[in-house]
Amino acid sequence: MPPQNLASVSSDGIPADIEIPKFPVTPYQDEEDSSSAGDSNISDFQKIKLWASARASDVFTKDTLYSTLPILSWAPRYNRQDLVGDVIAGLTVGLTVIPQAIAYATLAGLPPNYGLYSSFVGCFVYCIFGSSRAVTIGPTAIMAMMTSEYGEGGNPDIATLLAFFTGIIILFAGIFQLGFLIDFMSGPVIAGFTSAAAITITVSQLKGIFGIQVDDDSFIGTIEELISKISETNIADLIMGIVCVAILICMREMRRIPIVKDGQEPTRGRRFLATFVRFSSIARNAILVMIAGLLVGILSSCGIDDLFTPTQNVDAGLPTPRPPPFSTNATGIPLDFSDMTSEIGAGFAIVPLLAVIENVAIAKAFSEGKRLDTTQEMIALGLSNICGSFFSAMPVTGSFSRTAVNYSSGVRTPFGGVFTGLLVICALQFLTPYFSYIPKAALSAIIIAAVIYMIELSVARPMWRSRKVDLLPFLATFFTGVFWGLEYGIGIGTAISLGMILFKAARPKVVIQSRVVPNTSQEYIYVYPDSGLTYPAAEHVRAVVTDAAILHGRGTEPVVVDCSHIRYSDFTSAECMNQLVKEFHERDQMLVFAAMKGSILRCWNGAGHGDARVTVATVADAERLVAGKYYSSCMF
Repeated sequence: MPPQNLASVSSDGIPADIEIPKFPVTPYQDEEDSSSAGDSNISDFQKIKLWASARASDVFTKDTLYSTLPILSWAPRYNRQDLVGDVIAGLTVGLTVIPQAIAYATLAGLPPNYGLYSSFVGCFVYCIFGSSRAVTIGPTAIMAMMTSEYGEGGNPDIATLLAFFTGIIILFAGIFQLGFLIDFMSGPVIAGFTSAAAITITVSQLKGIFGIQVDDDSFIGTIEELISKISETNIADLIMGIVCVAILICMREMRRIPIVKDGQEPTRGRRFLATFVRFSSIARNAILVMIAGLLVGILSSCGIDDLFTPTQNVDAGLPTPRPPPFSTNATGIPLDFSDMTSEIGAGFAIVPLLAVIENVAIAKAFSEGKRLDTTQEMIALGLSNICGSFFSAMPVTGSFSRTAVNYSSGVRTPFGGVFTGLLVICALQFLTPYFSYIPKAALSAIIIAAVIYMIELSVARPMWRSRKVDLLPFLATFFTGVFWGLEYGIGIGTAISLGMILFKAARPKVVIQSRVVPNTSQEYIYVYPDSGLTYPAAEHVRAVVTDAAILHGRGTEPVVVDCSHIRYSDFTSAECMNQLVKEFHERDQMLVFAAMKGSILRCWNGAGHGDARVTVATVADAERLVAGKYYSSCMF
């Protein structure tokens, strides 16, 4: 900050030549700093009113419409290539979601059909409101576990009501733009969650590869049960699973083969081969499912029916659209609305929170480095749950495994979810007998081959080189997610990340230097806090300044506190700094605050002792004051 003449400084410490904006960007933002200052003639209520008026006018704009309905952005550019990619990916995800939905419904304690009821509505809603091309909305293991815990252990009506209120809560959080809260999930936490989820899902799919019935869903429990039942391995399923995983990996990697070399004009044959290889690589999941199903069908026609473990049969029929139930007698015990809400209890907070965290974490993992609109994701997820509750769905969120399958299958736009939803509807209405030919081992292989590429343990090395302390939330999220649960992993990792931020806020760096006023022999102590001053850091900064004054300044040398980086203060820190002023005054030791923002000055004045505080515009002014010049004009 360049030196200024003290005469150009107003009574509140703000340079007179600085333009004053009419209202802040947000009503809670400190509007005054070295580059801008708030108009003291405008009350806080007027500022909030102006801000609200500006926000209201922004609602009826083209940008707001496009951000609320992302389909308007990509639909006009939709082409044939997009359609091909979306059809392949959508159908592949549809084939994957059917057995998963049945399993998740069983995990939630619900009839198998409710898993499929939860698998198609979100696909259509997210196509319109979703901001990520890869995310697929539907039942997940975490949501199934939460539904079982807070849904009275298998009451479909309570599960549907829980989905309805989950959607309402998430939707209102999105409308009030609370998506920024998810930004507190750091990159290491996302990487740890992604890696833990990939390993957890891979282990959960081993039962399909081995053809073993496993009842435990935890990481350790699944491994222990697999080991104890290893003698029950279905050799045909094991061979099918291993071969399918190998084929899928080879088909994924074969697109890296340089069929057409750079700088050479390709022949027609090479162009055709390159197109065929690329298409086969993208459609590998759908191709594998069809081949595996055809193989099972041929063996079944030859009288060999029990060689592979098939998917579970599902009764045909779509759910009847109806409002979510506010009373129930599904389990033979009549419950009114208050009884149902009492059964859900803490689920009203926990289920929406986990749904948002899981969905946003997955969307960030597949965002390809692009900025993610978390608020819009919350709106899309909220509407998906609300609409799903009218079709007897349980709570849903983004599915990591199906999103990985969707992404690896080459999905181009959110329209791929429509084909997933249509396939689920067809499965419920017409195709349920034919899906029994798809072996579980093939579907497990598809999921495993997709998620193994999402294990991000390789990020540990750049974290170590960049900032070693970031490994702490990464490892905490990873190990907690694997050995305890994904929801606990991401919660603990986020808590550690926030703790690191709070520690830095509570212990800001304070530079202390012994300086000499230019052209004099007068020494003084220069103190420079390098961040904001809030109540957790107030006592720390006060202690540092006191130690500098007594130990380095021997209780007599002047102390200059450079406040140029202090952009926020509160009542507690104001009281603390004013108490510091009082201590210096009693010791008859000079204390000068330089480059203080006007808003900070008024905050400290409001807490008292403003008449004893010495404040100047720049460090240069403080040096002149220390040298004995301009003292009478600097004190106010």
